[in-house]
Amino acid sequence: MLQVPARLFLSWRVSVAPALLVALGASTFVFAATPLMLSPLAAEFGVTVGAVGLMSTAQLGGFVLSSWFAGRFLRPLRKLFVIMCLLGVAGNLMSVIAPNLAVLCVSRAVSGVSLGLAAWFGWQAAFGDPDKTGDVAVVGPLVGAAGSPIIAIVVDSLGVDAVFIMLAAMMSIPLVLVHQVDIGDGRRRRPTRRHPSTRAAQAILVALGMITLSGSAVFVFAASIGIERNGLSPFVVSLLYAGNALAGIPTARHKGRRGPAGLWFGIISVLAFLIAGVDSVFVFSFALIAWGLLFFMGLPAAFNLLASRSNYPEERAGDAQAIMAFGRVFGPLLGGAIVANGDLLTLGIVAGGIMLAGSILLSYVDRQRFVVNGTAALNYFRH
Repeated sequence: MLQVPARLFLSWRVSVAPALLVALGASTFVFAATPLMLSPLAAEFGVTVGAVGLMSTAQLGGFVLSSWFAGRFLRPLRKLFVIMCLLGVAGNLMSVIAPNLAVLCVSRAVSGVSLGLAAWFGWQAAFGDPDKTGDVAVVGPLVGAAGSPIIAIVVDSLGVDAVFIMLAAMMSIPLVLVHQVDIGDGRRRRPTRRHPSTRAAQAILVALGMITLSGSAVFVFAASIGIERNGLSPFVVSLLYAGNALAGIPTARHKGRRGPAGLWFGIISVLAFLIAGVDSVFVFSFALIAWGLLFFMGLPAAFNLLASRSNYPEERAGDAQAIMAFGRVFGPLLGGAIVANGDLLTLGIVAGGIMLAGSILLSYVDRQRFVVNGTAALNYFRH
């Protein structure tokens, strides 16, 4: 199974600088490791799975701050690229020696700053271009497909400290390709001042925040749900995560029309309910794999919609990453609070409902575009 993403990668002709894609892939590997480490870390520190979810929250907090700040005040320079990689290495090595959960959360926040910068580097180079958006979007499922089983094996055989060392090594790999990053001001100059976003763009950003809030509330704890409630082994759960990623590869690379983004996330809202609310190995497995297929169909569609409804799409790239990371920060908090009470059905209802509301908002903005275009066409024929 791991040969599939490898072959796809070797045959992949990209339109974005490989250095940026490798950095984004390394950061994706870090995110892929988080759900699989929650249960072992909870046992190591003697806390609940919901409590150790604060590690994910801290990591995503750093992601929010760095992606929000970078989108407003920074340029994609080579010096910043080096700093990003070094922060990732430092954050993961700090996690190895963390004596308690509080220190671990600080180290993950440092790692999160690096992850936010990596995401910003990749998406700012592709935002508004459907082909480049596909190249960037496919990094996640490619890395996830290969990474999840590897992480599970390392956790089971060597422990979580070995995973953090491996993550530090992963974040150092982009330094080898640092010569591909511009010394000067990057692919595009930032404007001298920020421009306000349109009302449609604001609505899309709110919808993306709702979708990532609800999605992370379930997805971060999906591994624990599969292991503790459905009786699956950690390795089997890692294979399901790999299946989730593999399912997303063809949809992330899709070059044709994607359809309305709200449709895909509306279906995912049902899958979120099924994962958390239904006690069935078959339902859990099906929903987790189908999630990847639909998510990577919907995310580029949402980004393309945001770019089409923005006067300055490059400025919205950082906004989108920040608001989505903001949702991912509070998602584990929401999920952890509900999981701590052992009420998984409530988690499915709450998370599924929030995601459904976000998908409806996306669909409404998409509908407005069709109404405007249809009115313009009608007026053209009238005159």
